[in-house]
Amino acid sequence: MDHLHQLNHRSGRSLNSVLSFFLAISLSAAMISCEKVLIKPDASDDPVSVFEEVWSFTEKHYSFFEYKNVDWHSIYNHYKPYVRDEMSPVELFDLCADMLYELKDGHVNLTSSFDRSRYWEWYLDSPDNFSYSLIERNYFRGNQRYVGPFRFLDMGDVTYVYYSSFANPITDNSLNILISNLKNKKGLIIDVRNNGGGSTVNAKKITSRFTGEKRLVGYNHVKTGPGYNDFRRHPVYIEPYDGERFTGDVIVLTNRRSYSATTYFTQYMNALPNVTFVGDTTGGGGGMPAFHDLPNGWLLRVSSSRFYSPDGINIESGIPPHISVDMSAESMAEGKDDILEKAIEILRSGNQ
Repeated sequence: MDHLHQLNHRSGRSLNSVLSFFLAISLSAAMISCEKVLIKPDASDDPVSVFEEVWSFTEKHYSFFEYKNVDWHSIYNHYKPYVRDEMSPVELFDLCADMLYELKDGHVNLTSSFDRSRYWEWYLDSPDNFSYSLIERNYFRGNQRYVGPFRFLDMGDVTYVYYSSFANPITDNSLNILISNLKNKKGLIIDVRNNGGGSTVNAKKITSRFTGEKRLVGYNHVKTGPGYNDFRRHPVYIEPYDGERFTGDVIVLTNRRSYSATTYFTQYMNALPNVTFVGDTTGGGGGMPAFHDLPNGWLLRVSSSRFYSPDGINIESGIPPHISVDMSAESMAEGKDDILEKAIEILRSGNQ
């Protein structure tokens, strides 16, 4: 109390004022504490809640239920009885992964600290139709140039370019170097076999170098609501690059592992009259993914858009080549890539 009297004497405040001051602080602290109690808790991370969220997010955002003839409610009824409160994280993960597998979609994944679910059947039963080792040992032989993400080989009258991933950034300078190499050439071969995708911005950037006019390449259907057909359609155009371009013959090599942004690239290039596709049908992957953080820390990814060609064909299942070619074991044993050899033959004959 002596301390309070001294405080009162120095400040001219009464003891009641000081007590009121401390009371106010105490009440404020109590109010803050109550606020914390009233804050809505995070979503539950128990197995039932996680399972429900996986199913419901997919229900609202997945784009191909009707295209793939999937009854998502029936699938829920099948898997829900297997969910138990005492499930281990691995058991819950495997159950959710099995449910998502029913969508048969390479863009649908569940990622945890210990695994990532996947659907790879879109290419596992198809011929590989590509060997980088064969290209390196029998075509490049150390003579390839590395320009940005591109590995290209000047074959005299034809230029060959391998691009391994649309996730690898492309600069205008690297494309300028590539285009400048095409003067007086019979054509260009762009190899996107085993290219699993990445950025469609890179796909557009490359395509813009091979057209002299604005072209409609398709329609993107973006999810706008929870209904299976709640989409808004947007036309997609390729604008010609404002600079050096190549409008001569171009051949694109594809196989089933040409996926996602690579399928988009194939569709973009398909709208150009000077482009031919050789090899196998692309893997598809025509739905841009939507991501969702689950309450237990896992990450869910599902396809949430659709892309159609100008004539209304959904590219989700892949784009077929103009000329279908498989690599034979006999040719590979001789160090030959049948798909690449066919492209060279077409360009050199002028029969594209």
